[in-house]
Formats: sequence, structure tokens, C-alpha cells
Amino acid sequence: MILIKKVGAITVLALALATPNAMAADTTTPAPLNTLSAREQAVIEFQNSIAAFRTAQAARQAAIRPLADAHQAAVVAANTAFTTAIATVTTQEARDALVTTRKNAITAAHTTFKAAVDALGAKPTKPAKPAKAEKAPKAPKSGN
Repeated sequence: MILIKKVGAITVLALALATPNAMAADTTTPAPLNTLSAREQAVIEFQNSIAAFRTAQAARQAAIRPLADAHQAAVVAANTAFTTAIATVTTQEARDALVTTRKNAITAAHTTFKAAVDALGAKPTKPAKPAKAEKAPKAPKSGN
């Protein structure tokens, strides 16, 4: 019984003395358990760039939507004004003037829309897919 107590005490003492030294000695950065190949890293970067592209594209579409709605409203207003005024026109010159006014209003709406979209800047560019790794050539078979 005493022998077991001595062995247990010695074991505890040895562990207590060894543990701080072991902890202090292990200050190096451990090597990564799983390293990525260049192809795998390129795929991860591509996926991140696709996500950024989709976010930029959605933001651009969100900015264009009110501009497109205003453009459509201007075209509808020009067509409504034309339809209302054409009912009371009696001469060809007055009709031609209304047609010209309608065309000018639609052209102005389109020009304003294009200028506003151009002011947003260039469209986001879709990232290119990473190149596939080439397969190593097969070793020729030896015919013995």
C-alpha cells in the first residue's frame, strides 16, 4: 500500500515538473494540417470574387431600377398626352406637331435614362474562371 502511494506521488511530481517545461517549449507555430494546392486556392479566390461580382451586380440593378421606372413613367406620360391631344386635332399640321412632340419627349426620356445609367459607371466585370491544372503525361508502358 505504501509502495503504491510512493509511485503515485512520484508520478504526480514528475508530471508537475515536466508540464511547465513542455508548455514553454511549445511556442512554435504548428504546421498546418491541411495545405491547399495552387488550384484549390485559385478556386476559393474565384468563388469569393463571384460573390463580390454578384453583390456589385445586384447593387447596380438596385440603382438602375428607379431610373428605369422614371423613364417608363415619362414615356407613359408622353403617350397619354399624345392620346388626349390627338382626339381634338383637326389639321394635318397639328397632328404632325403632336407626333413630333411625342417623339421628342420619348427621346428626351431615353437620353436622360442613358445619361443617368452611364453616370453609375461601368458594369461590374465577371471574373474569369481559374485555369484547370494540366494532367501529367502518362509514363509509357514497358513491353517486356
